[in-house]
Amino acid sequence: MKFESGIDEKYRQSVTDAFATIMAKGNDHHRHVMNEIAESDLLIRVQPVSEINASGVTGVISTVSTNFLLATERLSLREALGEIYIAIAEETIDTGGQRGCEGTLVHEGQHAFDFAQTLESLSNKDMNLLGQFNPTLYELELAAHKTSAEYMMCINTPEYTDEGKDLMILCSVDGGGCAVSADGIERRLNESYGLFANGNQGRLATEMMGIVV
Repeated sequence: MKFESGIDEKYRQSVTDAFATIMAKGNDHHRHVMNEIAESDLLIRVQPVSEINASGVTGVISTVSTNFLLATERLSLREALGEIYIAIAEETIDTGGQRGCEGTLVHEGQHAFDFAQTLESLSNKDMNLLGQFNPTLYELELAAHKTSAEYMMCINTPEYTDEGKDLMILCSVDGGGCAVSADGIERRLNESYGLFANGNQGRLATEMMGIVV
């Protein structure tokens, strides 16, 4: 990965530390996603929340450049990740500290990974006999919420698990402890995003990235 120029050192260090913690304490999937991102040219941005209107967002660095590459070249997953950026809000780190930075990177990292899989799939579409990978917003958010919940379970401290319960992505279980809440995640996608498994699933990944299929 690479950082956009001009990022304050405290934010660069926070992101670097968050990557290291996720690699050390996450599950196999978390480590795989973070390793692919770390070994790619994915761009990390840190911006005021007023500019990105979220704790973090993920997108394509240049739709013109990426569309050209898809029309002319085959992309590997890591090459596709190099077309993607993750922007983290300054306030996410300022107020949420390392927990906020880690949580945003886990969630947005899954989006980046899925976007890259989409680009890789499209660049090799003539070889994909079973069809292209092009998830809906519902599918993207379902995957990101599940991996976020699983990360909270991996850390398994009250500040992480309590937040997971507040977000409805974790639930208490008999005998103590927590579990990933499929029902809670579904409810959150319904209420916060207006997305439904058997109804409105939102735009496709290609539409969100501005990719011409």
